[in-house]
Amino acid sequence: MPEREPIVCFGGYDYWYSNPGSPVKLAEAAHEMGHRVLWINSIGMNMPKMRRSGFWRRVGLKLRSWARWLKAARPGFHVLTPIVLPLYGNPRLESLNERWLCLQIRLAYRLLGIRDPVALVALPSFGVVATRLKRSALIYYYTDKYDAYSDLKAHEAMRRRDRMLYEQADLILCASRKIQEEHEKDRPGVVYFPHAVDFERFEKVLEADTQMPADLAAIPSPRIGYFGSLTNSNDLEIIRHCAVEAPDLHFVLIGRVMGDYSSLGDLPNVHLLGMKPYEDIPLYGKYFDVGIMTWKMTEWIRHCSPVKTREYLALGFPVVSVPIEELSREFPGLVELAGDGPSFLAAIRRGLDEDSPELRRRRRDRVRGESWQLRFTEMMEALREVRDAP
Repeated sequence: MPEREPIVCFGGYDYWYSNPGSPVKLAEAAHEMGHRVLWINSIGMNMPKMRRSGFWRRVGLKLRSWARWLKAARPGFHVLTPIVLPLYGNPRLESLNERWLCLQIRLAYRLLGIRDPVALVALPSFGVVATRLKRSALIYYYTDKYDAYSDLKAHEAMRRRDRMLYEQADLILCASRKIQEEHEKDRPGVVYFPHAVDFERFEKVLEADTQMPADLAAIPSPRIGYFGSLTNSNDLEIIRHCAVEAPDLHFVLIGRVMGDYSSLGDLPNVHLLGMKPYEDIPLYGKYFDVGIMTWKMTEWIRHCSPVKTREYLALGFPVVSVPIEELSREFPGLVELAGDGPSFLAAIRRGLDEDSPELRRRRRDRVRGESWQLRFTEMMEALREVRDAP
């Protein structure tokens, strides 16, 4: 395999305005290891709805990203925001849109001197474009079960693109074993590829003499914390039950509110602190007493592997989650699973009562060393094996 070949990441995030998900972290790891990287911002899987909360904010952010078009985030790491609309359902519009998208990406390749890159695709909406462009290899990264997104409208369009990528990819990465088991039956080159964690970033904050953020310091302990997007996928009934039944516990929710959270508005021990920069998350998490993950058990969640699990464990505190199969397989004894309000509250109480320095060390040791640089190396090694296979 050529050394340090360029990496082009067709991502599911806006690099400029989203907290980084696993594809972003892989792209940054590639850059840190000497590869030139082009990150292509998400083109979405749906047209945004005007009535949806945050519509105009999202439009504003997209316009600001479009204004950057192709820009260096740092030397050797460029970000392209294609000027396209997520138009699906009309074959003619889809074709015109994707030709225009291809033209922009080819122009970016030419401007940056990129030829035959390794293409890492983390969103099925890029299926037509990524399979059309020249590359030395195509990797399709299932960070989630894409066809189970609750608000996905263009099912048939995404299904076709997903199938293109599945059939033409040299290597398929699956973030959970449940996703892997569904895809490995029909073809080779399907690899279990768990998430990683910026362990050193979290460890540095834990060991430093820090001051608690003022908005968090105003909240009494025990602090039961969550960081991530606050969408309608979160099970607010579990949070409400726990908050009502345990007024001594304070539930701290950090993230951009993208759903209807009015049902929690009358609870004095539920605190929505808004979105925080990714760099500040370890500092807030340092002062959590328990970390929680409370999603509705949809097909999407049943197949998922939450990135924040490893981040919670890197901070050492007890973790309670809804019963996701990946967590029971990967973190037995380290993540407690509960399916409804009463059992969730009981698990939080056990976490508080049974926590100890030894348990905190065990949680942190479980994810120590699982860096994004290691994952990128594993990805490239898996690609080499596929390339070398007869």
